[in-house]
Amino acid sequence: MATVVAAVEEHSSRVESPRLKELDYQQVCRLGQVMSEDIRICGRSGSHFPILVIPMHKLVTMVRKNLAAGHILVRDVRLNGGAASYVLQSGTEKAEYNDIDLIFRVDINGVENGSDRVKEAVLHSLQEIHLDHDDKPLPACTGFIEDAYIRKMVKVSNEADWWSLICLTNASGHHVELKFVDRMRRQYEFSVDSFQIELDQLLSFYSSEKPQLESSCYPKILAESVYGPFDTALSHLNRKLIATNSPEQIRGGGLLKYCYLLARGYRIDSSFDFSSLTKYMCSRFFIDFPEIIQQYRKILSYLRDHFSRDDEKRSQFLSILYDVVQESTVCLMGQERKQTLDLISSIAQAEQLAHQSSGCVRFGPPNSHWCEGFYNKHLFQGIVGNIPTNINRLKYEFPSLLFSPNTVPFIYYLPNIAHS
Repeated sequence: MATVVAAVEEHSSRVESPRLKELDYQQVCRLGQVMSEDIRICGRSGSHFPILVIPMHKLVTMVRKNLAAGHILVRDVRLNGGAASYVLQSGTEKAEYNDIDLIFRVDINGVENGSDRVKEAVLHSLQEIHLDHDDKPLPACTGFIEDAYIRKMVKVSNEADWWSLICLTNASGHHVELKFVDRMRRQYEFSVDSFQIELDQLLSFYSSEKPQLESSCYPKILAESVYGPFDTALSHLNRKLIATNSPEQIRGGGLLKYCYLLARGYRIDSSFDFSSLTKYMCSRFFIDFPEIIQQYRKILSYLRDHFSRDDEKRSQFLSILYDVVQESTVCLMGQERKQTLDLISSIAQAEQLAHQSSGCVRFGPPNSHWCEGFYNKHLFQGIVGNIPTNINRLKYEFPSLLFSPNTVPFIYYLPNIAHS
């Protein structure tokens, strides 16, 4: 009894923090909807690995169990990113989200090979999910599973940060990102993506005998804004305002997210000096991605991950990015700045051409029908059929790029060409 009273008192004292807020019934229902949704973890294109289907809350419970088996303490699990904003936002217009971002706050101190144990816990969970649906086991070698189902992995380890990211692949682009964090100096880009919703109470509720959410009986769940005061960040979200601080601390400077928000109809908070902040954004972006090919891959990856193929906002995003780079880049020489502007302009032209040619030339993730490399101006000689008559528009001019005059980096798809 004393333990229960102590827990209630701790909960009450935490709610008093300006960074925290307790979810109301409607928000808890939306959270339950997100966490009950079946997610599809897809095998790599061209492989024979099956699609794994599991409710989100069961995946979280399974990963947490396997982390404990690897002697890694999980302090709590949180929902982050666009899905958290969707849960919290009021009004009829809800925040859009593509990926589902989950944060496992772990204690890695004294744990030998902590990142390897985290990866093994995730891979073992994928094996268990498969066994729940199919008697035929996946290959015992976790390397095969990693190649098939893991879209990307990131590990950061230094004095200020220790975290790792494992992204599970979804063919339609709705990836699941599992982030394992012991410490992280900067946990957000803008106030509207600074929300973290604690999931432990909801997971306990799902493990009860009758996990049915009702207005008279639902778990008490806290959300936190790591940006600052919760009400301020929520006001920015509901009013679609862009606010941040110290963008030079963000990898990539938050530049692409800033342009994304503008393309989605968000407005700059007039109390911030964004003419100065965008200079810091651009400077940090070019520090992290100094080479033109790195910039190209980063922009293309961002388009793929944040915009659907037929999203008209793709062109608007590129137009905004061009303007911001043109107006706010102070850290590059004129030639380098022109390289980046030429690159953005050419990607925008390719997007327009892809839209007009109904799929003959597209940007997107590599698979068995895609090739990533360098476009040769002589590649299309003698090719007819579905290739558009205005194919010369593909011969982009890059007068300032430091490439061979006959090659330009891009991803292309040609239905009439058999790739060996």
